[in-house]
Amino acid sequence: MWPSCAVLLTFVLAQQIELPRSIPKLQGKLLVATAKSRDHDLGRSVVLVIHSDVDGVIGLVINHPVAGTKPETWFGGPIPLDVRELFRSREKPADAELVFAGVYVSRKIDDRAGSRVYAGYAGWSVPQWNDEVARGLWRIVPAETTLVFDAHPETLWRRLSNPKPRQ
Repeated sequence: MWPSCAVLLTFVLAQQIELPRSIPKLQGKLLVATAKSRDHDLGRSVVLVIHSDVDGVIGLVINHPVAGTKPETWFGGPIPLDVRELFRSREKPADAELVFAGVYVSRKIDDRAGSRVYAGYAGWSVPQWNDEVARGLWRIVPAETTLVFDAHPETLWRRLSNPKPRQ
């Protein structure tokens, strides 16, 4: 009798606890913080997702350069671990991961021409990500190389937050 009760209880509990099994394919997308976001670190941010899977989402804040750093360094996010280099390349370097169409990220800093170095990163567990999306804290837009390496990153959030209607 006890083993069958344990099996029944396990089945009932499994139905009550819904664990997220997947997350939308976000790698290579931009996350634009909405006006609802009041997060000190990520409000008014544009984040390039460099990795997403069932364990969570990892991204780099692409619109917050750190003033006065040599070499120029960017605030990658509030998790103060790791330094990554984001760069363009026609061919995949051995030490890098493809983010999207010709844009790569590497933990090996080679100071490539036109690259950007990010200190830290932004990260979410799947439940945390799902909660923030449900609360309307992020808008997801396709990444473009011109946006990721924008010449005026200080205005990028405003421009992506108020897109002009297409004619």
